[in-house]
Amino acid sequence: MRYAISGQQRRIKKKELSQLKLLIRNFWHYEDIDRVYGGGLEDHICNQIIKDTEEKIRIIELELSEPHISVIREEKINSLLK
Repeated sequence: MRYAISGQQRRIKKKELSQLKLLIRNFWHYEDIDRVYGGGLEDHICNQIIKDTEEKIRIIELELSEPHISVIREEKINSLLK
């Protein structure tokens, strides 16, 4: 299947997606370590970071799943429907 985003752009998006998912997976582990040593963020800030990151993940996944539609094919379909 061909996608709207392909080639180098697709690899860049997939790498970004992978890094965002890694951030979600490891977020609380590193946050707990920070809190043990007296640092860390407040819970509402942590929850907002996770919420924003999940939204970015959703958007990138939608972009990557968008199929490629040939312009020529689209023009032919439109001319047949008229």
